[in-house]
Amino acid sequence: MNKILVEVSVGELLDKISILEIKKEKIKDPEKLKFIIDEHQILQEQYKANVKNDIEINKLYESLKIINSRLWTIEDDKRRCEKEKDFTENFIKLSRDVHLLNDERAKIKLEINNHTGSKIKEIKEYFSY
Repeated sequence: MNKILVEVSVGELLDKISILEIKKEKIKDPEKLKFIIDEHQILQEQYKANVKNDIEINKLYESLKIINSRLWTIEDDKRRCEKEKDFTENFIKLSRDVHLLNDERAKIKLEINNHTGSKIKEIKEYFSY
């Protein structure tokens, strides 16, 4: 298969890198881990070659990674509820937390894109709550 090269925003690149780092910590299957490590290395090389790193980006990246870690845990917890057919207040809270955290995640990615002058920006618009 041919390699597909697509331009992405800096925020999207850092989001993907943070998710891969979380996967490297969480996933134990050696076969899956090999793909994760390879992809992480490719994206890190692109980041280092194309983005000027600074304190603000590091701070925003750490916030992104914290949110993605929380989302990972929430998704695991929701799946436990699903398995146990437990659709109580806990499930409702977890479900609400997903969209609240994803909204925060989008804001951080936009901050990264604005800070770096990324010409591609993920624009969101949802019903206000």
